[in-house]
Amino acid sequence: MSLLIHATITVSGDKSLLDACDARIRLLLAEQPPDGECSDHHGEDALCYDFKVKGGIPFPAFAQASQEFPVLVIAAEWVNVDAGTRGAATIVDGKLTEHKTDALDMQGRSARPVHIAVAGNGKLELALTFIRVERDEWLGYVLTAERDALLRVMRAADGSVELWTTEGSAEWGMCWRGGSADGGFDFELVDAPQAIAENVYGEMEQLAQNFVAEWIWFAAGRREEIAIEAERFARYGYVVADANVRSARLHKMRQQMTQPQSGLEPGGLEFSTVGADEAWVVALVARCWAAYRPCA
Repeated sequence: MSLLIHATITVSGDKSLLDACDARIRLLLAEQPPDGECSDHHGEDALCYDFKVKGGIPFPAFAQASQEFPVLVIAAEWVNVDAGTRGAATIVDGKLTEHKTDALDMQGRSARPVHIAVAGNGKLELALTFIRVERDEWLGYVLTAERDALLRVMRAADGSVELWTTEGSAEWGMCWRGGSADGGFDFELVDAPQAIAENVYGEMEQLAQNFVAEWIWFAAGRREEIAIEAERFARYGYVVADANVRSARLHKMRQQMTQPQSGLEPGGLEFSTVGADEAWVVALVARCWAAYRPCA
């Protein structure tokens, strides 16, 4: 199964030609429809097309339009997370005047948000961190007391969303699709899982390892390394599961919660640095992946 390439193509130049160029591009795209979605948000000074396509960007249509409107400049930028690349190209008079492709670097971006939810008995209900790699695409790591996964969230222009997760290997093997972040979702156990590009997988694994180092201890760890955590959990009367929040973190969470939070059971704890504009990502992962129960 081929996943999506995200591309933005902008046409700029003589404003008197933009409407005619837009009409021609639409006709060319209708003759050879791209395998995916296309939306536009044109301005007075430029045409702008957003694509989420499988297989490839529809460059032929834009190259043909460029030949017919040689004074206009067509600039494309794209991201292919599966291949681990991003690129840019410029077309003038039907000719490629500039082109570059680089490895996708997920580091150096804004600080990653964190969301942690713990039940009243200390059991980890949801731990999640992610980074935004594109305007409508997020990559991250999630775990509960029993299982974990890498994740990928994509949002289309019409508000529909997709959640892809791993299931024990370096490939996207499960998918939930829905009409909107708060609507119903269809689940698919992918017949032919999509391998994650090696460099992207390596960076996501590093994201997961850093997150675990800060927040999580595992019951399967070496006895001398988890002895203090196990003793503190026993003192608190907490249940020890496969994955647990570090006791020092739980202590700080209790200190920060000066009053009960709505939706939490008695004794439950919650900590989040996720902004209001991305809170729906947490709700989506909780509703779909965390609620999913694999067959034994």
